[in-house]
Amino acid sequence: MWWKDIYVSASAAWLGRREDVWDAVAEGRYDAAEAARDEYHAVRVADDVHPPDMAVAAARLAVERSAVPTGDFALVAHASVGFQGRDHWVPASYIQARTVAGSATALDIRQASNGGLAALDLAASWLAARSESRAALVTTADRYGLPEFDRYRSDNGLPRGDGAAAMVLSRGERAGTTAVARLLSTVLSGDSTHEGAYRGTRPWGEPRAGRTVPVDLRARTREYLATGATGDAVVAALTAGQQRALKQALDEAEVKADEVARYVFPNGRWWNSDLDADRTTWEWGRQVGHMGAGDQAAAFTHLVETRAVRAGDRVVLSGAGVGMNFGCAVLEMLQIPDWETPGNAAGTWVEESL
Repeated sequence: MWWKDIYVSASAAWLGRREDVWDAVAEGRYDAAEAARDEYHAVRVADDVHPPDMAVAAARLAVERSAVPTGDFALVAHASVGFQGRDHWVPASYIQARTVAGSATALDIRQASNGGLAALDLAASWLAARSESRAALVTTADRYGLPEFDRYRSDNGLPRGDGAAAMVLSRGERAGTTAVARLLSTVLSGDSTHEGAYRGTRPWGEPRAGRTVPVDLRARTREYLATGATGDAVVAALTAGQQRALKQALDEAEVKADEVARYVFPNGRWWNSDLDADRTTWEWGRQVGHMGAGDQAAAFTHLVETRAVRAGDRVVLSGAGVGMNFGCAVLEMLQIPDWETPGNAAGTWVEESL
């Protein structure tokens, strides 16, 4: 979809403390051969902060940076992958109550690691389709701790990092004068051929309260491959879907691949292997770990905070999620604000009671 007057007014991220992956190897929590192959330096760990509060911290900073009045927000969209602290509950409403409040609609989005881009596309569509809507808040947050998830062993090749990200989208002529970037295009697509690759073949499980072992995505993939599918076919479908979404988004934005200053892929080695490192955010991502739905917004924030992009640069946000679902967004930088990178993650979070 090509967008005419949708803007990114601001963004922000909240990251847990840094944990060196080789410390995890020394403690027997991460296989040494896998660590060498995966090529991460560190992941982020949130010890005592739960995902909704991470999202609140990131959202408050993004809203503050945007200078968009809270009364302008018509949508709060929260994307996540794992457990958010309560079953049968809507984290987006919690985030809304502690940030923009008001009468905005609050929606939770579950599209795995593509959730952040799905939320971005939804927010842009929401604003474009409703002339009275002026702004939307998009958030992501996840924590990958035991006993539910083993950040080093539950999956292959993607050690997980804890954190949150937020973006403020706005529309109209006024928004364009103060925004950080203009949204040129977004694309969402899917290919459910290998939907079972992360589901496996076992019967449906028990409620979360009865879970005593961490999620084992590796076992699910082995089960699926035992049905006759091949790993090469799964990887090929994943790669092809991501590339199709990326090409379509560039075509709709009328931007050529060599005109893109920075590509933001999921925080994983193999996603970033076909481009020079200085055109991706992998050097940052390998210090963070895979955040699930938040890699793209958090990496974009990093680019702006470190002034690694300039006005006029085109930036691509590309993603994929199990299922399989794919997303891509193309942005044009308008100005580089003087944002400071938050120092200590805990310092950006203020506990509040319900």
